[in-house]
Amino acid sequence: MTVDVQVLALGALVAIGMLVFVVWVIDMRGRQVARLRRAYNDLVVQVENVLTAQQQLLADTSHELRTPLTTVRGNLDLLDVERELPPAERAEVLAETREEVDRMARLIRDLLLLAESGSGELQLERVPIRLDQLARDVIGRLPGGERITLEAEPVMVHGDDDRLRQLVGNLVQNALRHASDRPGAVTVSVRRRPPQALLEVEDDGPGVPPDALERVFDRFYRVDRGRSRAHGGSGLGLAIVRHVAEEHGGRAWAENRTDGSGARFSVSLPAEPSWVSPTPSPSGRGLG
Repeated sequence: MTVDVQVLALGALVAIGMLVFVVWVIDMRGRQVARLRRAYNDLVVQVENVLTAQQQLLADTSHELRTPLTTVRGNLDLLDVERELPPAERAEVLAETREEVDRMARLIRDLLLLAESGSGELQLERVPIRLDQLARDVIGRLPGGERITLEAEPVMVHGDDDRLRQLVGNLVQNALRHASDRPGAVTVSVRRRPPQALLEVEDDGPGVPPDALERVFDRFYRVDRGRSRAHGGSGLGLAIVRHVAEEHGGRAWAENRTDGSGARFSVSLPAEPSWVSPTPSPSGRGLG
C-alpha cells in the first residue's frame, strides 16, 4: 500500500512537471509568435516608408527636372525656327540654356551624393582640418562676401575636406538667398563647445515658419519654392548638409533667432580633444 502511494505521488509529480513544461512551451511559443508578429509589422512599416520615400523622390525629381528641360527644349526650338536671330538675342538664349543644363547637372550630382549617403557607400577621407580656416576659405570664394561676417575660434576636426567645404558653402549660400543686401547680413561663427566644434550661420531674413523647422533638411523641401528656384537652389543643399554632418558623427538643426530677426542653422561636429580648450581665443572680421 505504501508503494502504491509513493508511485501515485511520483506519477503526480511527473504529471505536474509535464504540465508545467507544456505551459512553458506554449508561453514561449506565444512570446516568439508575438515577437515575430512585431518584427513583421515593423518590417512592413519600413518597406512602406521606403516605397513612399522612393515615390516621393521620383515625383520631386521629375518636378525639378521638368522646368529646366522645358526651358532647354523651348530654346532649342527657338534656335531651330529662328535661324537668323540677332547675335545678342542668340547669345542670351544660349546663356539661358547653359544655365539650365548646369542646374540639371548640379541636381544629378547632389542626388548621387545623397544616394551614396543613404546607402552607406559615401567614402570619406578623414584628415585633420582646421574648421575655422576652412570656413574662412570657403566664404572668401563666395560672391557676396561683403554681406558676410566671420567670427571664428581655432578648432580642429577630422573629416573630408571636400564634403565639409560643401557643407559650409551650402549653409552660407542658403543664408545669402534669404538675407538682406546690407553688409553683415549673414554671420558665420565657428566655436569650441567641448567636445564639439560648433558652426553657426545666421541671417537677417524673415526666418523659418515654426512648423517648417524640422522639414528644412528634407530633400526638395523649400519654405519659398519659387524664390529658391529663381536663385538657383535645387532644394537639396540643406539635405546634403544634414547627411554630411551625420556622416562625420555630428548633427544639423535649424531655429529662429530669439530676437526675431532671422534664422540660425547650426552644425556640431566632434572636435579634436586638444583643440577644445574652454579658454576662448576669438578672432573675427567682416569680409569685403
